[in-house]
Amino acid sequence: MLPVTTLLTPKEAAREIWGSDDESTTRRVYRWLKKGNFDEIAAAAGTVIIKDGDRYHIPMAVVKAMRGEK
Repeated sequence: MLPVTTLLTPKEAAREIWGSDDESTTRRVYRWLKKGNFDEIAAAAGTVIIKDGDRYHIPMAVVKAMRGEK
């Protein structure tokens, strides 16, 4: 696990969600970001996914919501 971090990169999010940050899981996170699959989860968690140019910043609250944590 990562130390308490507010924003994660897609690679860090892949590691936290699926326990692996290999190429396929990192690409899965990017595909889900582009399709908007995280948007509803982020809204339910009371936050948003931040896109800065070509970089994404995923709040830890979204990852915790996906894992079923509060």
